[in-house]
Amino acid sequence: MLPETYPDTELDLFVGLLHAPLVALGPGSRVGLWLTGCQRACPGCLAPEFWARDPARREPVAQVAARIIQAAQAIDTRAVTISGGEPLASPLALRSLLESLRQGGLEDILIYSGLTAPALLAAYPWVQSLSAALVAGPFDQNRPAREIYRGSANQELTLFDQALAPLYQTWAKQTQRQAQTLVAAGRLWLLGIPGLGDYERLVATTARLAAP
Repeated sequence: MLPETYPDTELDLFVGLLHAPLVALGPGSRVGLWLTGCQRACPGCLAPEFWARDPARREPVAQVAARIIQAAQAIDTRAVTISGGEPLASPLALRSLLESLRQGGLEDILIYSGLTAPALLAAYPWVQSLSAALVAGPFDQNRPAREIYRGSANQELTLFDQALAPLYQTWAKQTQRQAQTLVAAGRLWLLGIPGLGDYERLVATTARLAAP
């Protein structure tokens, strides 16, 4: 089932977070982009802070692409991970972004989506040609996963760029999660896909350290 898309016709994106280097959501060192806006509200979602769209975070696609390309050059990578939220909630803007990133030399683009891969590719076939890999499927808190690339066992990795197969196959087999922490915009972020209980333990540890 496809999610409801937003009625935007302009090429704008709502950026929740942009960070580099990211090493916890894809193989190697990457640029991470989290887009806001998701109407699924999966129980136990790992990123509910990215459900709602904040008008103050609205940016033209060209501006977001330039920021990502600049960040990629700064850490000498051609890899980017796009998550959310639901990136495909604004398919027109996402397609424009992917085209700009490709033109800017970013070849390893990994997309995370709450859609199933068959439904996504049927509705948006251009994803296959404009990205390198896709992790797709709604988060199901009742189906925990061991592999680092997915939050629940129903989510599937689809590789489009076969030249990257050795890199992605090695990464997908790993079970040692590499969550990163980041302090930005007055809050603590946990980047990546935590294991069961990891986030709660981090919050408890932070609270103890902050206690007088």
